[in-house]
Amino acid sequence: MNNWQELGENFIKQKQFLGYKYKTEIIVIRCITNFLIKENVEAITKEITEKYARINLNLSSNTIARNMGVMREFCQYLKTQNIDAYQIPMKLYPQNHNNYIPYIYSKKEIKKLINASYEVAKSLPYSYRRHKTLPLIFKILYQTGMRIGEVLDLKIKDYIVNDECFYLKDTKNGQERLIYLPKSLNNEILEYHSKFHFNSDLEDYFFKITESKISEKTIEGNFTKMLMLAGFTKTNKHRVHNFRHCFIIHYLEKVLIDGKDVNVILPVLQVHLGHQSLKALAYYFKITKTIINEVGKISEQKLGILIPSLEEVDEYE
Repeated sequence: MNNWQELGENFIKQKQFLGYKYKTEIIVIRCITNFLIKENVEAITKEITEKYARINLNLSSNTIARNMGVMREFCQYLKTQNIDAYQIPMKLYPQNHNNYIPYIYSKKEIKKLINASYEVAKSLPYSYRRHKTLPLIFKILYQTGMRIGEVLDLKIKDYIVNDECFYLKDTKNGQERLIYLPKSLNNEILEYHSKFHFNSDLEDYFFKITESKISEKTIEGNFTKMLMLAGFTKTNKHRVHNFRHCFIIHYLEKVLIDGKDVNVILPVLQVHLGHQSLKALAYYFKITKTIINEVGKISEQKLGILIPSLEEVDEYE
């Protein structure tokens, strides 16, 4: 009988050694090994793999696809350990990346949401620091395009004062990058840093409300309150991640209107966003087609090569 638990942990260590973050996947692997142990499995066959895929039919198709992708990678690893394991074809559980169309807030709507963040922050308990933290987090999301996890993972040492930027490491795709800050945004961040980080441990989180790290769930909950104050109805279209989409789209609007040549910006934007390839940016191009009428008569052929520049956005109007 194979020691599934040990094999699973060794697989996780190998992935992490290779530079993969492997956070959610760790949970999936441990669920898989627990399933194999519970079912008293000696070998991973096609039947066992399909049975695992059906253990929770309430999961979304994307979640099932992700879980089966992890299962497939685990089986591939097992083969390197001379253990027979069936690898389910990826095409049987394709992940649908195109079923979610984000809501792109207008600049006026962004301003309403930022104003609402101040109102929500004032209603929260604990401290003056909390009242300053929430609005600044949302400003960073919109004006830099950073992922919410990247913002909440920031340490005090990651803010490079002299260069007016954040240094990101151990991000989603395992890349390191610098996020240079618009002038007005950096002024607010510097003020926050000077006020709340005096004599603090450089390893502390940059944004803290209590002694523990701020969770994404907390930000999502406050975002829901912001939506209500700003006059939105809560639907699946409204997500914190939309601020990242807005960062890209609003830059594109500005560049199109200014008539600037942005061909050379493509690799710069790729690095700024932390994408592994230029192909990853193609997803955003589909969204940009919806704003053609607002930004002028630009042919679709020309739009295909346009990318937003990384000029700063200081205003919400």
